[in-house]
Amino acid sequence: MSMKDTGRDLGAELVKEAVSQLQKNGMKGFSARAVAEACGVSCAAPFKHFDGRRGLFLAISQHLDGMLLESMEEIQAQIGTDYKRAHLEMNMTFIHFLCLNPFLINESFWNTIDERQAGIRKWRSFQKMASQFFMYCQERKIPKEVYKTYYFNFQTLAYGAAFVTINGLLLEGGDPVADIVDIQERIYRNLEQTMGLT
Repeated sequence: MSMKDTGRDLGAELVKEAVSQLQKNGMKGFSARAVAEACGVSCAAPFKHFDGRRGLFLAISQHLDGMLLESMEEIQAQIGTDYKRAHLEMNMTFIHFLCLNPFLINESFWNTIDERQAGIRKWRSFQKMASQFFMYCQERKIPKEVYKTYYFNFQTLAYGAAFVTINGLLLEGGDPVADIVDIQERIYRNLEQTMGLT
């Protein structure tokens, strides 16, 4: 009986297990053999199924983008056209996602699929999040050169917060969620004051 006959989606199983292995062991500890063993297939199956390591990692990237996009779309459906609020929620979701999948801030993950680390910017989920901020700025006629600078602040916050959290660098007794919310609000406040919107 073939995999098709059993109704088994081997590709999806391999990707989910690969993500799980990456979450636990990171890029250095990643083993395609361990993924294969967990799925009960031959050690060559992960690369054979995806036509090599690059194909497997590309499928992982697409899977994660799909998961994150679903979360972003739920936020948009709940909040609607309050772009600032939607962006703030999406940015928090993005930071949480990076903390759950720390290998995404590892350059070797992106190099495996021939992308630089900025490859995540091509994700539909990332673009949806960024578009909330851009639409907020366009509504208020904030020039592109201004909002690009402020968006850099949000990117720095997201990756910095994820890095500090992942590496256990938080100060004892601190509340990182409250601190991130506060910093986000301050970036917006500063932008609004600079543009005379307050």
